[in-house]
Amino acid sequence: MKAIPLEMSPAVIDAINGELQYQATLPDQGRADSTDYGVEGQLVTLTVYTRRAQEAWTDNAGSEQALDVLRKVAAIAIRALEQYGCPRREGF
Repeated sequence: MKAIPLEMSPAVIDAINGELQYQATLPDQGRADSTDYGVEGQLVTLTVYTRRAQEAWTDNAGSEQALDVLRKVAAIAIRALEQYGCPRREGF
């Protein structure tokens, strides 16, 4: 198992930024995340996509597809923090 990094790598930042850019291009029709439902709506969206990542891991050998969905989860979480605030952990 790899050590947990202290900061995000440029490759991870680029991948998440790319995902955020992609999500911004999605059409508004019928998408729950295209309407501002607040933090609660973001949590529901995170739950759905986390479940999709679990299903991808279960249904496919290896973890590539699960990691693809996990990148989406990370971008959704970051989008929520950007929109609604990101309180800092005290002491860091």
